[in-house]
Amino acid sequence: MMELIQAALSASNLLWTVLFVLVILYWLSVVLGALDIESFDMDLDADVDVDVDVDVDVDVDVDADVDVDADVDVDADADTEVSAGAQVSWWIGTLRFLNLGKLPFMILFSLFILSAWSISVLLNHEGSFYNPENTIGLAIISILPNILASALIMKILSSPLVPIFAKLDTSVKAIDYKGKVGTVLTEIAPDSMGQIKVFVNDSVSTISAKSIEKEIKKGQKVLIVDEIKQENCFVVVPADEH
Repeated sequence: MMELIQAALSASNLLWTVLFVLVILYWLSVVLGALDIESFDMDLDADVDVDVDVDVDVDVDVDADVDVDADVDVDADADTEVSAGAQVSWWIGTLRFLNLGKLPFMILFSLFILSAWSISVLLNHEGSFYNPENTIGLAIISILPNILASALIMKILSSPLVPIFAKLDTSVKAIDYKGKVGTVLTEIAPDSMGQIKVFVNDSVSTISAKSIEKEIKKGQKVLIVDEIKQENCFVVVPADEH
């Protein structure tokens, strides 16, 4: 036991140990009623817009003895708007793969920190197969692989909880969103998923939405026309077209 405490408090593992202690304090606060299990839940909202303006003017005048006279004016003016809707959808898809949005954030965070702390202590202690001298240099090198492995472990451990919380969460199922008008929170690319907010019964709900035919910008009003139960999202179209 003392060896575990010494390894956990060593410089190589101190960061993960501090985070692990904070997680334990959080769950103690939940048990005592000071905090709610969804206290740190958040909405995913991302928007990236890039404007590129290029203005090129070239004047070339050539006058030679061979009676060649050329006057060339080239005027190129380009205004290109690069949308990051696909990248945003990929990012949201990655977070959803890790069950973010399907479970309370602190459950996922707790599983992640528990995994990362366990792996760090396993790798970085005196006599370990990876870092037997428990040096900080090797501990730093292991941080990124530790994060990736812990994210995968978090996904595996949390997946059995998803259907349980889906049955407990009746907020979406209790409301018929078809025919409702919402506002786009994250740009929705064709056949990609984004987020919209809908005002229903004096409350705001954030739900996942997909556009089948065209790109829909952030802030645009949309009409919910259908539901895709397998993906737990709704099909939307621009409201000004209906």
